[in-house]
Amino acid sequence: MMEVRMRKARLWAVVFAVGSGMLGGCGDSDPPTKPSADAGTVDAGTVDAGTSGDGGTQGNDGGTQVDGGGTQVDAGTDAGSLGEPLPCERTQGICAGARRAVVDGAYEPVCTARSYGASYEAAETRCDGLDNDCDGVTDPPSWSQVTSLGLPPHSGRISSLRVTDGMLAVVFDRQAVARVIRLDTALTSPGITEVPVEVMDDMLALDSVSTRLLRTSQGPALYYSSAGPGHDHTRGHLILLDEQGHRVPREGEPEAGALLFDQPVGDRATAAAVSADGTQVFAAWRDTSGIVFGGRELWGTLTGLDGQGVVSPRVLMRPLAEDKVLYGVDVMGLRDGGFVVLAQEIKEGASEGLLRLQRFDNALQPVGEEQTFPADANPETRLVDLGAAAGDALESPAIVLRGPQGSDRVLKVLGNLFGEVNSRALAVTTPGEAPWFGATVTSRGLQAAWLSVSTDPQGGDSWFRWRGRFWALGQGGVPKDLSPGPDLLPLHRYAQWVMLEELQDNWMGALVMTSTESPMAHTLQAVRYCAP
Repeated sequence: MMEVRMRKARLWAVVFAVGSGMLGGCGDSDPPTKPSADAGTVDAGTVDAGTSGDGGTQGNDGGTQVDGGGTQVDAGTDAGSLGEPLPCERTQGICAGARRAVVDGAYEPVCTARSYGASYEAAETRCDGLDNDCDGVTDPPSWSQVTSLGLPPHSGRISSLRVTDGMLAVVFDRQAVARVIRLDTALTSPGITEVPVEVMDDMLALDSVSTRLLRTSQGPALYYSSAGPGHDHTRGHLILLDEQGHRVPREGEPEAGALLFDQPVGDRATAAAVSADGTQVFAAWRDTSGIVFGGRELWGTLTGLDGQGVVSPRVLMRPLAEDKVLYGVDVMGLRDGGFVVLAQEIKEGASEGLLRLQRFDNALQPVGEEQTFPADANPETRLVDLGAAAGDALESPAIVLRGPQGSDRVLKVLGNLFGEVNSRALAVTTPGEAPWFGATVTSRGLQAAWLSVSTDPQGGDSWFRWRGRFWALGQGGVPKDLSPGPDLLPLHRYAQWVMLEELQDNWMGALVMTSTESPMAHTLQAVRYCAP
């Protein structure tokens, strides 16, 4: 009996010490929302030896438990004798309703994961749809400056590709080299490799070049084409890369890369895709000239990765009317081994045209009837394959495009392209603004991000008179403004693109370009955001 009285006396002494000193300030009506972490703070999921992290689970020492209310009780301690646990400092997100856990016979002076639970993080890193650090912001995006750019690249001079533990980007922003940029999963610490390339038209400089990063059976590859002076010919090349973006040398290969085609037509906006098995490259180009903004013929060829011909260059498509031209070409490999070509046909100066879609086999012979869809001028389209979840090899290809919806613009998806075509909206953009977008298919389905853009009537040079905010599809496919602050992003007319790739653990990585006129500068920006 005497031992019991002594134990209670020691316990009341601890309670008196906690109430008079250790918990000073914890009972304030407006506690700080972000207290400084002390030596007792632990990260989410970190549990001391003998400490349990969830309700009703017994620790290794057999005497420590966490009850349903999150109060941790040490062996031999009567929690009721300590009085009602005070609320924790942080009250938002997963911290809502949390009360202090008992640690070593006393309530925590500053709440840690012992009080908040296993989902708590002092600094949020998880993409899980929860406010893990309890600051009122769920899964916050992060912005970082990747590199300064020389000449501002339009959408044909930049490309991206998912790689092991990050993403690659290639940009043509200076003469004679392609800059291959390697970004880790946090989109930080960029490594930049300069790869020599062939640019044939010094007068048009980089406007005569187009590029795309491809995933082949031998790893990443840099495809690029360059048009000659006076639109007299076009050459396409392929350079193999490793996962870090470094060139993979091949015996006997010229510095410019394996030559895929050299044709007596001029097109600075060619397109390329890889076959389903990754061993062949399908390239397409138009017969443009210096006085025609489109082309009267669309050509294509199929080669091996070393440039050895599989199918000789041939005409794939011609306009359906004499007063129309072809432009805006995109190509994609199909899972059945064939290919699909998407082009827009339009009369110069018209506000509407046709999207034309044709399937080809692995000998580049047309298969089935051509599909056509009405579209406004410059709809900005992307061919994507939604994968096996959307059906077989002919059911899964889709087109992502922007189009009008009343006075607004909408991003929508055309699916089941070779059957009964269906259409669904991805997002309606900000009223009165146009979306400059990117799209990609991830393990969780189709993802899209865009710059919602308007012009500044008071701006200076027309190339710099663009302003916008960055949006993306977030949790549940709901559009979310992920801009870095309240101000509009300064943009250049060539910034009509968003490079978008899937990262690990539900994170997405996007690249955009911001520009200022004075001082004149162009910056490649990386955005890492959550899309669970």
